[in-house]
Amino acid sequence: MLHVCPTEIVHASVERVWHLVAAPTELAGWSDTKVLDAPDRELRAGDRLVLGAGIGHCMKVSFLVQDAIRPCRLALHIRLPLGVTNDEVIEIAPIRPDACRVTFN
Repeated sequence: MLHVCPTEIVHASVERVWHLVAAPTELAGWSDTKVLDAPDRELRAGDRLVLGAGIGHCMKVSFLVQDAIRPCRLALHIRLPLGVTNDEVIEIAPIRPDACRVTFN
């Protein structure tokens, strides 16, 4: 089985990157989706987030937050249409005050 963990250096603070992945409206903004159901705050363990994707935002993508350790780790169980699921962990590690390493696995 192939296991790939994409990593990228991002020229933004750890706090800024965390806000982009853990605030439902920010996540929807950069992922070209629409918030259908979400808490009105930063995501926490146990939260459920539903985004509408695709043409007319009619395809539902559901996220169950398994773990959220601010500002360094967000673990999600993602359910896509047609029964496709994915367990995703986003790790954010500071490098400098204005840069961090972001790893998806």
